[in-house]
Amino acid sequence: MKLAESFLALVKRASTDLDVETIRRDVHEFSLRHPGLSTRQKAGMMVASTARKAALVGAAASAPPGWAALAATAPEMTTLIVLQSRMIVGLHLLYGGDLDPEERALEVVAGLAAGAGLSVGRRLTVRLAEELAVRLAGKMLGRQVAHLVPLAGIAASAALNYGAVSAVGRAVLARVERRWGPPEIPGRGGVLEAEGRIA
Repeated sequence: MKLAESFLALVKRASTDLDVETIRRDVHEFSLRHPGLSTRQKAGMMVASTARKAALVGAAASAPPGWAALAATAPEMTTLIVLQSRMIVGLHLLYGGDLDPEERALEVVAGLAAGAGLSVGRRLTVRLAEELAVRLAGKMLGRQVAHLVPLAGIAASAALNYGAVSAVGRAVLARVERRWGPPEIPGRGGVLEAEGRIA
């Protein structure tokens, strides 16, 4: 129960303290730099960019020798949650969705849960929050064991963070597309349904 509360407090703080206007501006500028790409392609680039940043965070957290790397676990987890929160909000904004603070928190938890193989509906239970917190903490601790082997630990942590954030990004993208509709086809106007009607 305590773990779930601490985890949810961290996620809520990470998702509600975000500077949404800065994220909105960044997404808009990013879209302008890639006018020929579809929304889905832009989203894929955003996810890949976040995954690369997460890999760098993992590598940096693994750089201290031996047991000193274990002390980096909490800051690394906090940084990863903030990075993923920004990505999740950015993906919603890219697709035209605007979330209030409560919705942002739910979408961040839903994205993290989906990346961990859990499913969140429209409500979040304490039990699910606890299971998600345990899974994420377990992954982080498992990762920290690799830190004890210097160079291999750096590579492993970077790869694990990259893979984990990519999985969250794919899950969030699927959720965003279900919620806000499929992306446009550049230069083609509306998206046609199979019957030929404008969707």
